[in-house]
Amino acid sequence: MFLLPLLKLLIVIELIKKLINMSSRILLPNGATMTRPSVNPNNWKTGGLFLLESNWRIQYYYYPQIGKRKLVVVKGMNTLKSLSERRLVTKALIEDEIESNKAGYNPITKKYEKEVDEEAELNPNLHFITAFRIASTKIQCSIKHRKEVNWCIDRLETKVAKFRLSNVVIDQLTRKQLKQLLESCELPDSYYNKYLSFLSRLFNELLEYECCPYNIVRDIRKRKLVQTKRETLTHEQHKSVMGYLKSNHYEFWRYARIFLFSGARTTELFRVQVKDVDIVNQEYNTVILKGVNPQEVTKVILKEVMPIWEELIKDANPTDYVFSRGLRAGANPIQAYQITRRWLRLVKNSDDIKDRRGNIIKVTADFYSLKHSLLDALPEDVAMKIASHTNSKTTSIYRVNSEKRNLEELKNLKLDENMF
Repeated sequence: MFLLPLLKLLIVIELIKKLINMSSRILLPNGATMTRPSVNPNNWKTGGLFLLESNWRIQYYYYPQIGKRKLVVVKGMNTLKSLSERRLVTKALIEDEIESNKAGYNPITKKYEKEVDEEAELNPNLHFITAFRIASTKIQCSIKHRKEVNWCIDRLETKVAKFRLSNVVIDQLTRKQLKQLLESCELPDSYYNKYLSFLSRLFNELLEYECCPYNIVRDIRKRKLVQTKRETLTHEQHKSVMGYLKSNHYEFWRYARIFLFSGARTTELFRVQVKDVDIVNQEYNTVILKGVNPQEVTKVILKEVMPIWEELIKDANPTDYVFSRGLRAGANPIQAYQITRRWLRLVKNSDDIKDRRGNIIKVTADFYSLKHSLLDALPEDVAMKIASHTNSKTTSIYRVNSEKRNLEELKNLKLDENMF
């Protein structure tokens, strides 16, 4: 007797829940919706400096008109070491994610409604965003660099409607309009300068195709940056960390040891195949992609790490990558970001690394500080050769403790009293 009214009540409750759920979503083109993005950690706006020790992420659910929902996770703020900058970028990423989806971006297919024909011919009458996208496919760069360039274009595209630039072709885009777009992205100074570099490179490509009269980016000033000192491990911390890794995570210790004595970047080491290694002559070849022109270089294998190089490539095929899955030789290459993740998980987040007195060491320096440690301990001319630097100014960036040594030298300076 009471079953039917109860069933109706339950149906009404479910309908109300669905309506409440729908009202909290953001409406998107083509019948799609998305939940409002949230951030992990949830106290990212108010927490203290300890938040920098964790990996931040933005997440939301995307509901296409047809098909299952998808949990979308956005990162990109974790490279920033300043809490204020990380918060600023996180806020901007949330806004950009919403605006991109509103502009027709589908995070499941990772495509906009209107596909850009990357095979199309560059010409002055293309919309400037389309021209940027096509030009980005033509520049010579690493996969990571191309992704960063496309992220830059994505960010700019979300602001096009705001400044009524939907009909502006590349030949008509002005310096003022581009500067307004950049400033509206609310980028930290370092990102702002990086985006200028990306865009300048795109314009150089567009100039060659006679799409625009000149490179308008060259007249946009870069922002001044305060150079922060890179944190490095002390000698005792270094010994404790490496000892811990050797005993508990041998493959990572082996890679860290090779990285330390190579003077190379992880991206360069991860390109090395077994056929590129010449154990007899203590050499290996790799390609440096930094800068406009890729360059193949020969690097020395120092005697300190010769045995573990031999161990790595023993019984491996010539076409195997020296560092593949598990940081062992294998057929497939791996991405450089895996080292940062391992360092965070095995070192920064560890409570098992202790000094000789048994005190827990909390490491906050990043993995790349190992390179700084070696180059800083060597004479400048030797450090330049190991790192394949072409000038001493570049090498001095890595010799972070040289300033301290200079200060200590001045503190102990003895002057002749008769001089004054």
